[in-house]
Amino acid sequence: MWTRTRFRSIGAFAIALSLGLATAHARAAPDENDDDPSLVQFRERFKQGLDRYEANDVAGALSYWEPLYRDLGPSRGYRVGYNLARAYEVVGDSSRAAERYQSFLDEVKSRRDAGLLIDDIVAADEAKAKSRIEEIARTRARIRVPPTTPPESVRVDQSEPRLAGFVAYVAPGAHDVVFAPDTPRAHTEHVDVQAGQILDVVAPKIEEPKIVATRRDDRSAWIAPEPTVLKRPFAPGWLWAAGIATLVVGGGATIGAYTNAIVVHDHYASQPVSQGPTQAQVNDYDNARTLAYASWAVPATLAVLTAVLTVWYATGARRVIAPKIAVSF
Repeated sequence: MWTRTRFRSIGAFAIALSLGLATAHARAAPDENDDDPSLVQFRERFKQGLDRYEANDVAGALSYWEPLYRDLGPSRGYRVGYNLARAYEVVGDSSRAAERYQSFLDEVKSRRDAGLLIDDIVAADEAKAKSRIEEIARTRARIRVPPTTPPESVRVDQSEPRLAGFVAYVAPGAHDVVFAPDTPRAHTEHVDVQAGQILDVVAPKIEEPKIVATRRDDRSAWIAPEPTVLKRPFAPGWLWAAGIATLVVGGGATIGAYTNAIVVHDHYASQPVSQGPTQAQVNDYDNARTLAYASWAVPATLAVLTAVLTVWYATGARRVIAPKIAVSF
């Protein structure tokens, strides 16, 4: 924890910061004066954070300075960024401390390259920021999580989840990198890093569930499945063929056999009664009649086969995913 002397130096820096904000604003918009309400508000918000800092409430100071930094932006609020970096170091958040130091250094370099005057206070802070980043990088390990498409939330150990595309400064040793935390797709990578090491941890390929359509109201929710088609065990033409065969083949065979028996009977019945049929003629009629009776087996067999095919066609159907249609232009 910093000493009271350092708090006083921070207070002096706050005054310089306020002047720096006004000066920077004047350069950006010469027609505006130092009484611009937005600058007054920014300086007041910084002072409120500084009061919390000097009261040893670093978290309270961060609650004022971080929103202020976001409102000003990295360019106008680069000196607030330096204070944020120092505060983050106090609370042990090396990752955000390094980020704010680097943002401060980038803006100082940009201003120097643009030919803008860098005052002694900023130059001194620049040297301190470089030294602190080097020290953090030397004593801490770095876990680098590249950006993902689409953006994915990532949590390192028990820290607050962040969108992929950051470098986490952690203590050397074992750590857990959790992708999509607190979701059904959560995936944990167990890593071990050494001091000064940079380890890249890439997000695993997680297939998203395919949802065609959703509808949600106050009472229920449903998800429309992918379009399906009913696949039959065979083409319906086989049923038509079996039915026609039953009628034509089976019916024709039976009708033909009965017609033949009737013809034989009528032929012998037309002869004179005194003469009477011979034994051979009786045998011919008996054979024709027996064949007529037996011919029923043909349509009956074909009818059973048709019924079996019909039941199979109806019960053997199953639903399958509809094939995708390729469209070209």
